[in-house]
Amino acid sequence: MKALIWKELRENRIKLIITFVLLIAVAVFVAAAYTMLSSGMIPGMEKMPADVANLLQKIMPDFSNINSYLFSQWFSKNLEQVGALLAVILLTGTVAGERELHTAVFLFSRPVSRKAVLAAKAIVLLSGLCISVIAATLAAAVTSIVIGKTPDPAFLAVALLHALVALLVMAAFSLLVSVLIPDRIKGALVAGAVLIVCSLLGQVRFLRWLNPLALFGSRSLVTHPVPQLAPLLVGTGLIAVLLWLAYQALERQEF
Repeated sequence: MKALIWKELRENRIKLIITFVLLIAVAVFVAAAYTMLSSGMIPGMEKMPADVANLLQKIMPDFSNINSYLFSQWFSKNLEQVGALLAVILLTGTVAGERELHTAVFLFSRPVSRKAVLAAKAIVLLSGLCISVIAATLAAAVTSIVIGKTPDPAFLAVALLHALVALLVMAAFSLLVSVLIPDRIKGALVAGAVLIVCSLLGQVRFLRWLNPLALFGSRSLVTHPVPQLAPLLVGTGLIAVLLWLAYQALERQEF
């Protein structure tokens, strides 16, 4: 197992580094932008027609405090979108990539179980994604403190927990797609399309259980930073089921 993990680290180090740097850069930018948006004005608004400026002020989120801002602009927007994209890109190439490079036959014919191979891939990529998300959220918190706005540590911890569970669900689903579809690009497109469709359908009241974005938790986390058990339990269950399905599908594959 140790050798397999080192193999995955070597092969995926560039993607993991890019994920780490990109998320931190986005987090720092989002937090630093609070000084510009907290006034309720956006650059150039004073030159806009009064009706347009008033409309923009009405639709802008509540930036009355840094916690509300980070929830709406980091956890529920940028991390949600960029994190989901990176999860899909990272994980849809796990098994599909081995097939495209014609290394799958050699890898899965070695005297090592397919479970161990899949576990090594999942450990490296899921851990890398989690480390990047945690580091980026810490970077957002530090940037907020630097600009003179200290976020509530309890809020950050709970919102981060929800974000990790949500992104791991998307990553586990992308891993399953990688096992089922032997093409990285097609797999990424399918995984992304499914997540988008589920998110759109989840906007309908009686279909909201389909929405993977609901796993990020509700806005009440800002004022009541306590873990919301329903999305956390559902998300943890989905991660386990999706990883199990990926293993079962891999066991039935012929290389």
